[in-house]
Amino acid sequence: MNKKIVVIEDNREIAQNISVLLKDRGYDVYTYFAGTEGLKTIIEQEPAIILCDIMLPDISGYKIFNETKKLVKQEPPIFIFITAKTQREDLRKGMELGADDYLTKPFTFNELLNSINVQVKKREKITGIIGNNKIVVDKKNGEEALSYDDHIFIDDKKSPGFYLVSDIVSIKSMKDYTRLSLSGERKFVLRKPLSYWERKLPPGKFLRIHRQTIVNLSYIEKVENISSNRYRLILRANNETYEVSQRSRKKIKTLAAHL
Repeated sequence: MNKKIVVIEDNREIAQNISVLLKDRGYDVYTYFAGTEGLKTIIEQEPAIILCDIMLPDISGYKIFNETKKLVKQEPPIFIFITAKTQREDLRKGMELGADDYLTKPFTFNELLNSINVQVKKREKITGIIGNNKIVVDKKNGEEALSYDDHIFIDDKKSPGFYLVSDIVSIKSMKDYTRLSLSGERKFVLRKPLSYWERKLPPGKFLRIHRQTIVNLSYIEKVENISSNRYRLILRANNETYEVSQRSRKKIKTLAAHL
């Protein structure tokens, strides 16, 4: 199997972020912002993998998938839909057409790599290996566990792209949403509960200090003892203060002794 990947995504920042990160891992990436040009390259280059958004300015991702099946002469490439559409009928339609996988935004870069690797392994018995990228999977809950230097994709209207996990300073709960504060005073609101981040983030690097707050331990500037059983944190990245719950008091007390 060759190492060519075609990325078709009309959001230029998203497409370019994906392209750069895949190129860094040894893939030959062809990036297009419209379906017609991308389909032409698919026919000419016969890539091993296609990453394609559903909603494109000229033709839909569904049409690209169907045309690929009809026109590609060799073994059909791995086809992965990437889209912000999360409705059940859209997911079902993509999979009923015969797509190999379906990723909805926001997703992490490792989730993208995981999707690619899983599909490649299904082809390895016949076509060989496309690469040796490794990802860590949390087998307890079936979700990928992030490492401190991983990237997470954030589908923000103004600044979409991949951001380092290590740049996350704090995460605050907003019911069904969470607000991520990153270094450089960047803030994003994502539709993910705090429990999601508690499962995903690397242990030993992040700590849930309150029912509504997770902090990156690397950014703790100071731990203040405000009473016999109460502590609060000051983070150097944003100078915000965070009160610590009784449940986390012992961990913070130990941490304070080493600061």
